[in-house]
Amino acid sequence: MNHSQCEMDPMKLQTIQACLETQFRDVTFNQKVRPTFTFHQGDCKLSWLLIMHEEFLADHMSLEELRRFMDAKVIKKILQNPGKRIQISKHWDVTVEEKNLS
Repeated sequence: MNHSQCEMDPMKLQTIQACLETQFRDVTFNQKVRPTFTFHQGDCKLSWLLIMHEEFLADHMSLEELRRFMDAKVIKKILQNPGKRIQISKHWDVTVEEKNLS
């Protein structure tokens, strides 16, 4: 079985988590299927999923570039779409989907 050739930088994951923690609570990371952060806002029960393509995390971006991208694009998109699933593609595209209700 061929695992993904992409190497995820732990510093990038820490940077993303730190950016999310400035706005949200209970930020957790899971990599069972795809790299995914789950988080809440305030005391409300609303939660989001932030799913990232492995190649996005393996990109040769600086941590400062990643911080700017998170603040300017990702967190803005999250706040505009309460309770949705936000995905970041390998090309740095940010898309919004309904979460699966299971």
